[in-house]
Amino acid sequence: MYIPSIASTIGKAAIVVLVMFSYPLQVHPCRASVDAVLKWRPLKRNPNTRSPNSSPSRAMPLLNPGKHLGHGRDDFIGETRFAAITTTIIVSSYLVAMTVTSLERALAYVGSTGSTSISFILPGLFYYKISAPDSPLNLLAKEDDDNRTSESESEYDETSPGRGGMRSSCWSRWKKDLIRTLSLALAIYGLIVMIVCFITNTFFIVAH
Repeated sequence: MYIPSIASTIGKAAIVVLVMFSYPLQVHPCRASVDAVLKWRPLKRNPNTRSPNSSPSRAMPLLNPGKHLGHGRDDFIGETRFAAITTTIIVSSYLVAMTVTSLERALAYVGSTGSTSISFILPGLFYYKISAPDSPLNLLAKEDDDNRTSESESEYDETSPGRGGMRSSCWSRWKKDLIRTLSLALAIYGLIVMIVCFITNTFFIVAH
């Protein structure tokens, strides 16, 4: 493929070193993500209990050992589970590397699915989820907005008491609803782009 020379040999050796050290770094988060997906279960909401995956309160330190308090996340992976997930990832990546002969095809599918998900679908869905009326993060943001609104209302209390608060509250509510709708539209747009790109890539690959 390459003309034998000192430069090409150095380049090949650099690629070997890159793959040798970057692959374990990629397997580690992949294994953790697969384990988290396999452990996920839909939880019934109960106002009296705290979900292990919920956001911590503002009064709690971020580095507080949550396991001793009874609401820490279970990130432990057993040896058998660790070996099974790692073996599956390694075998799957090996089969893909030996089967796929064109890097262009792999990048085309990665771009049509992964890039659109990260750029359009996931940000829109995340904001639509956390901005729900019953979301804990939305309640915290609402408290901050109320505090800021109460501070800004003090300037208008002398001339028009009550009107400034009503206007700012309506404008804030309308703006939040608009942004939430636009976030859902962004996710739908990303889904359409992903489907179109995926079908287009498949059509061109089959045609050629």
